[in-house]
Amino acid sequence: MKTPRNVIQGLSGGILGGATVGLIEACYLLGSTGAPDYLSPFYATALYGLIGAPLGIGAGLALSVVEKLRGKDVEDAFAWSWGYVGGMVPQVLFVSMYIVRKVVYAEQGLPLPGLLGILANALFDVVVVLLLGPKLVDGPFKFLLKAPGLAVAWGGLLAVTGAVAMAPLTEDPRANFAADKPVPPGLEEAPDVLLIMIDTLRADYLGIYGKEGNPSPNLDALAADGIVFEQAFAQASWTRSSGATLFTSRIPSSHNADTKAAQLSPDAVTWAEPLQADGLTTGALVNNINMTSTFGFDQGFDTFLYESPAYHFGATESVFGLTMYKVVHKLSERVLKTKHVESFYQPAEVVFADVKTFLEANADGRVALYAHLMEPHDPYFEHPSLAGEGAEYNGVAYGRAEHEHPDPSDAEYLKQVYLDEIRFMDAEIGRFVAWLEESGRYDNTLIIITADHGEEFGEHGGFWHGTTLYEEQIHIPLIIKLPKAEAELAGTRVPWQVRSLDVAPTIAAYVGTEPDEGWQGRDLLADVRGWVAEEEARLAAEPEQAVEDGEGLEDEVGTPEEPAVPVEEPVDEALEAIDEAAPVRGHARDRVVVAEEDFEGNVIRAIRRFGTKYIEAEAGGPRGLPEKQLFDVQEDPKETEDLLAEGATLTDKPAAEHAEALSELLRTTISEAESGALSAETVQRSAAECERLKALGYLGADEEC
Repeated sequence: MKTPRNVIQGLSGGILGGATVGLIEACYLLGSTGAPDYLSPFYATALYGLIGAPLGIGAGLALSVVEKLRGKDVEDAFAWSWGYVGGMVPQVLFVSMYIVRKVVYAEQGLPLPGLLGILANALFDVVVVLLLGPKLVDGPFKFLLKAPGLAVAWGGLLAVTGAVAMAPLTEDPRANFAADKPVPPGLEEAPDVLLIMIDTLRADYLGIYGKEGNPSPNLDALAADGIVFEQAFAQASWTRSSGATLFTSRIPSSHNADTKAAQLSPDAVTWAEPLQADGLTTGALVNNINMTSTFGFDQGFDTFLYESPAYHFGATESVFGLTMYKVVHKLSERVLKTKHVESFYQPAEVVFADVKTFLEANADGRVALYAHLMEPHDPYFEHPSLAGEGAEYNGVAYGRAEHEHPDPSDAEYLKQVYLDEIRFMDAEIGRFVAWLEESGRYDNTLIIITADHGEEFGEHGGFWHGTTLYEEQIHIPLIIKLPKAEAELAGTRVPWQVRSLDVAPTIAAYVGTEPDEGWQGRDLLADVRGWVAEEEARLAAEPEQAVEDGEGLEDEVGTPEEPAVPVEEPVDEALEAIDEAAPVRGHARDRVVVAEEDFEGNVIRAIRRFGTKYIEAEAGGPRGLPEKQLFDVQEDPKETEDLLAEGATLTDKPAAEHAEALSELLRTTISEAESGALSAETVQRSAAECERLKALGYLGADEEC
């Protein structure tokens, strides 16, 4: 038995066997997902080789046991090949299962035929190595049997891949902030546009929407200079699908970027494209992997920047693609309890610094800029400075990736740290608005602030977002601060329900560009101006009665005298009968809200109309939602009583009749949207992008990308 020899040759074979697997995976990923950089081959050679080292040593020791049992030593070349098998095969199995699950079975698990295929491939690799390996190391690669030979071989691979890593990449010109575009002819009087989306911000956690404790004084002050839409709703409750609606003014059934593997079609027209075509300088500062160029959100922008997070251990985006790097990364996350915000996203002060740079770089033009803030998306970071205890961060954070199913007893803590994230973000907004005012930009800037979705804290038995379409996940803030020219509208509170898909046409109309004919939303401000004019005329005609009744725009509850039907809404006999029985529900200008979800197996759709909300969920979904629910959200805004479960009536009609009518309207609306839908596109996500999705909770820790 030659144990020392087996250990040395097992070590040599294990390192090189592991390095081979890493190199193959790195080349596959660079070829299939593009090359954000070329560091992954070097990193794979080093990392997989180091992982293969103990595996190869273990194989050598196992060979020693076999030799002792047989009473016969094997040849040196076979011992090296055995170590190569030991360093290679376990990693081949692990990497193959990951890639096959992702590419072949589209993240739907690994069935028995797939598993058997992977095992057969591993067995084939073993046979090939044990047959050819001894011949090679007995011939031209005999130097690998000695430690110096291993150092030369592995060192040579590291040198070559290191040189490849230094190769320059062509820089995307849109990473430059200055577009050098003048003010477009005819738009000299148009304002600059700033669209700020605050990720995961539910409306009822802002002071302007009724939250006690003054958590958002700066947003509230901005709202006082603008218009607050009290009933604004997202069309989905996770970022990519909802963000696609915001960008394209289409419901999910129409934009089709509503699943984890989906991307915006090249045929999509984003809110920025008409503005860019008319000569405005367009920019986007994206802070969530779900809305990057990988998923098609870069269409129409002169400047497009992903505010990418930092990476552990000197890694880059290409390195995040390596399967074994994920293992090391996850282990480090469990061992290192302290978290850094930059590992997940760039904080608000970084984003606003880039906003300032963009605005200053394009001061001679007319700009339209999208900025994405990630507070208060999880992980929720504690902010000791808010309590006057010094540091802004203490490294403590609570995230979905580690707590997919939080203990209900944690709900109050989560609400508090979520609220603290809002306070932190609000302070940054205050500093930025002060800069806008000091630089003279505030008065001529159209500022729109909204969110992609909300967050759940146990209201309906769950947490986080993306799994339901209840109010806490789709009721979002929408604040529009108009330029000084329309200061008379400042302080207006709009009571009727509106949608995320109305934002794009509102921007186009205000700037004076033509909206895309495929957009499904409508300009919000035309309704507001008309309503304000009507109310002013009414109050002027009946001043004494108005004063006596205490009426005014700020107190308007939006109760029409006649049943109102939005112009784009198809109405059948069942709906007409319901409307006749409920002439005072909702508001005359209510826009029908349709929301859809296809996330982590939760397939849900909902419609909200005239104070009533109907939800359908596919049977057997992970969240276990009822297949049909009906809520009177006008009287029960927290959706605590399902009228269908209660067998109740609504406006003197059985709730089931309301549900049936709304279900038909929902199907009709979605069917019409699908008839003009963009072609569905899918994207091969890089593993770096998959890791970002996992870090933000959009993929489970063990879920294949």
